Amino acid sequence: MNCFTCSNGNPVKFLDLGLQPPSDAFVRKEDMNKPERKYPLELFFCDTCGLVQLGHIVDPGELFTEYVYTTGMNNQLRANFKALVETLVRRFKVGSGDFAVDIGSNDGTLLKNYTQYGVRVLGIDPSSAAEIAEEQGIPTLRAFFNEATAQEVVQRYEHAKVITATNVFAHVPALDSFMRGITRLLAPRGVFVTESGYLLDMIETGGYDAVYHEHLRYYSLKPLTRLFGEFGMEVFDAERIESHSGSIRAYAARRGTYPVESSVARLIAGEEKAGLYRQETFLAFGKRAEKHRKEFCALLRKLKRTGTRIVGIGAPAKGNTLLNSCGVGTETIDALLEKSPLKIGLYAPGSHIPVKNEEILFSEQPEYALLLSWNLADELIPKLRAKSYRGKFIIPFPAIRIV
Repeated sequence: MNCFTCSNGNPVKFLDLGLQPPSDAFVRKEDMNKPERKYPLELFFCDTCGLVQLGHIVDPGELFTEYVYTTGMNNQLRANFKALVETLVRRFKVGSGDFAVDIGSNDGTLLKNYTQYGVRVLGIDPSSAAEIAEEQGIPTLRAFFNEATAQEVVQRYEHAKVITATNVFAHVPALDSFMRGITRLLAPRGVFVTESGYLLDMIETGGYDAVYHEHLRYYSLKPLTRLFGEFGMEVFDAERIESHSGSIRAYAARRGTYPVESSVARLIAGEEKAGLYRQETFLAFGKRAEKHRKEFCALLRKLKRTGTRIVGIGAPAKGNTLLNSCGVGTETIDALLEKSPLKIGLYAPGSHIPVKNEEILFSEQPEYALLLSWNLADELIPKLRAKSYRGKFIIPFPAIRIV
């Protein structure tokens, strides 16, 4: 395998989470006896350019065609996208008649925020979630984005003043074609905004549950600046944001279009200080992950031996990575409790834990609730307490604790 960014042929493996099914490949009851496809889930560090990436690429058609994740179910993301659009409208004078494109638009949650400004929008998404967007009046092209898709959009519409790619830029296997598509679709002074899980947050929290087959690359800012530079673009601003356990938002345009803000150098300096370009940082992370897995499994086994009931709160992809990495299944977790009708009635990939309605938490009062979306603990715990849950919460990261 070669590095996605610099083509180095010898990246260093530092994390091995075993063979796992794709984290959003939930199983229907009638398919429970069929074999699941499982793939290596390993992370590698490139000591030439600093990129962290998976070692195995799963066919995107398998990952993204039938999709049970919808952006609109996530309160934090809805607020994040609303604030992002407000920033873009104000900062780059995006208004009536302008054209904005969202790549990996899912159910159209981000694009809805443009409508009050009279901005013409288009979503590009290959998954079944695109049907929800179209039902809600958000024009959506059902396709993977690449150079050919960009040319089609230019011919049918026009060049875009703003292109966003939130939580999708790290998923793209054909990165060169994607980037050529961006430069083809973007207007001369257009802005391309990406949001991706931030490698520094993953290292700081120890959150190896952020690793799954959809996420091919784990970005820090320095490799991003190198990547954009290869296509005649530059990152002119960047910031850390809270979504998805910590992400990085980067603003890019054609080289020289906008002055480069001090935030870029400041963030890169912080990455260097944190050791994000040293091999030993990642080898140590791999050891921390292995220690965490052992301690997490030991805690769950200890609790289960006392006869207590344990349920999972939510069924996010990251939760499935955690459960499958630790070999946790129905012998330990009674159910994963969800609000999403797209997941209720299905079974978690790998573990085959049933996904049930969240109301069970309040009607049956299980003794322990495992917060799989642990990054939302401060939001979720007060809400669940207010709805009458009296049991204890297990929070797996940054350190395992019971509340």
